Amino acid sequence: MDSPRLDSLRTALTAMPPGTLVPRDWVLEGLSEDIPGVPTVEAPALPARVDLTIRDLAQLFGKQPSTVRSWVERGDFAGAYKLHGKEWRVPESGVEAFQNRQRQAKSDTRLSAWRRVRRSDAASRSQSGQDPVTTRSTHGNAEA
Repeated sequence: MDSPRLDSLRTALTAMPPGTLVPRDWVLEGLSEDIPGVPTVEAPALPARVDLTIRDLAQLFGKQPSTVRSWVERGDFAGAYKLHGKEWRVPESGVEAFQNRQRQAKSDTRLSAWRRVRRSDAASRSQSGQDPVTTRSTHGNAEA
């Protein structure tokens, strides 16, 4: 006596073209409930998080791998190490710390002295109503 589940599995398998590769887990899942002794399929465990490579970081930050490699070699990523003495790997915690430092540095930066002077000059000109003095001719480089 066939069950509806076995019938649907048989129909699905016969509908496939000859030579089709069918995943083992899919077949076992279809059989496990109807036939005693067939092992149940367990969902595979999620892969462990893998540390990032130079290429991964370059894609993440939109930079060239050589730029990211110089950051890693300079020590900007905490916990970075060389796998088998060849390839750099950076843990996610190191990437997060790097990003946090970058965000903090951007919020702490003030205008350079040159920009502060230029900004204050522009503000005083706008308050006094004076236009900046220009020495260019209105006709470009040609002499009129």
